[in-house]
Amino acid sequence: MIHLPRPPAHQQQDELRSAINRQLLGFEYRSKLSLFGLPLVHVCRGGLNAPGFARGIIAVGDIATGVIALGGIATGFIVVGGIGLGVISVAGLAAGALAIGAVGCGYLAFAACAIGVWAWGAIAIGIHASGAVAIGIHATGALTITPQGMHLP
Repeated sequence: MIHLPRPPAHQQQDELRSAINRQLLGFEYRSKLSLFGLPLVHVCRGGLNAPGFARGIIAVGDIATGVIALGGIATGFIVVGGIGLGVISVAGLAAGALAIGAVGCGYLAFAACAIGVWAWGAIAIGIHASGAVAIGIHATGALTITPQGMHLP
């Protein structure tokens, strides 16, 4: 068995204390290059007292707003996050023209529970719905509910 030397206990404590402080303080990066008054890239992770609000062309943060936004809560044109509101939205709870996620609401919705004009998912609700349970005017699936009634295969 190989025994590697261990750093002294006080050095381990200092490293641990430093790592914890970095997590508590949060982090922020803002690029010097800007467009329309917004930084090209803004990355902000919140600390102990507040969430990180990121706002830029490309925004990454706890709460992010930008043309391309990635975050716990994200808004913009193309968004990826836990909760997303954008033209193209990929999120746990997604809303937008194209919504992809666990729950999606949009013109085109691909989700476990999808609501939209065109909806595809386990549960799909829309004018054109396709899923295990499909509710709509033009519905296809295992269980369909249309204005004509409920149909099982």
